[in-house]
Amino acid sequence: MDSSQPPITLLVFVSSLLAAPLIYTLDKLAAMEDSKWIFAAGVVILPLFGLLCKIFVQYSPAKREPLFYVWSIFSFTAVVDMCIALELDGYIKGFMEFYLREGEPYLRSSYGTMINYWDGTGHFAMYLGLIYLLCSGKNYRILGLYWVGSITHSMIVFMPGNVIGNKGIRWSYLLNVPYVYYPIYSGVRFLRDGMKIKHKQISGKTLWERCTEWIFGLWFVVAILIAMFRYVACMGCKEKITQFYLSDVEPYLNDPYQYGRTQALCYFYYFIPMYVASLCCLIFPGQTWIKDWSLIHAGASIQAQLVYIWASLKWRTETEYQVPDTVLARSIFWPVNISLVIVPHLYAMYCHREEIYDFFTNQIVPSFKTEDEDVNQSNEKVLPQRRVTRSQKKQSQHID
Repeated sequence: MDSSQPPITLLVFVSSLLAAPLIYTLDKLAAMEDSKWIFAAGVVILPLFGLLCKIFVQYSPAKREPLFYVWSIFSFTAVVDMCIALELDGYIKGFMEFYLREGEPYLRSSYGTMINYWDGTGHFAMYLGLIYLLCSGKNYRILGLYWVGSITHSMIVFMPGNVIGNKGIRWSYLLNVPYVYYPIYSGVRFLRDGMKIKHKQISGKTLWERCTEWIFGLWFVVAILIAMFRYVACMGCKEKITQFYLSDVEPYLNDPYQYGRTQALCYFYYFIPMYVASLCCLIFPGQTWIKDWSLIHAGASIQAQLVYIWASLKWRTETEYQVPDTVLARSIFWPVNISLVIVPHLYAMYCHREEIYDFFTNQIVPSFKTEDEDVNQSNEKVLPQRRVTRSQKKQSQHID
């Protein structure tokens, strides 16, 4: 790419902001009163935006990477989602009323609002970061795995929750299909590439590493018990402790929109296998595949917990399903849910501790050389080479 041209990431960012005036215009069209026309508008507009982004990379090697167009189009829709969230909370008006009325009315829930906030902030930042890494020729696989975990989990909870909720589905529901296909496609690609990487084998572990692994192991056991307990509670267990938990600690699990219950089921069916796999890798070290999956798990956990926590507290949720304002409820709710997002990130950092150490040491100490090597190289640079005279050449030949 010519250095005189604007950076591709900046072009995608600015172009994504065009979503705001576009949806404002669509909101004024009478045809948008039909969900089929909303679906048709999405089918037409999104590929056109992809063609616009193709112009940005016509002189860049990134034009051969199909994921560039995926991330560019998703950045456009992230701005749309941000407008939805802002309109739901009353910060703007007249942008997405048609879509909330005829497109996806279930977005009016607290969970739908928060999932749009996360897509318009967290995912939007990831798209721009991925595009920047791709266009600058840097490794984008690590951030890509983190994004795959986040967006895949959002769809695992969001799409089933829409079906079993009380709002029904429309034609616009099909606009979520690319958010299921392309993350899975990307995840398979990134995991295959990870199998080809030769990871550094750690010969021995220090005392702090062994203590850290014990702490992680205990937490994974506790996380498994929490996920099982929530699952049993959501499935209608009549025991006093489960009834107490649903009514006095996390009543959002009984919210009529069903997103809280779907989240609990997701933890049981998907997160517990990850916890068990992590435990096995702690007991039997040397399993390098856990590095990639720890990133996917971390991305899924941040999307799951941030949206779930704020949906449990948000004013849009009915008061009876919000977290009770009692010391007992808060003292259980916050440690449990905060740990479910922090510890997976700490575990991912622990799995990549060698790479993190190499990164920071390479930044601080550019080269690993002995003191003698540095002195010799500095002398070679400083001392000029002496000219050899004819008499010296003859003398050397005579000696030979």
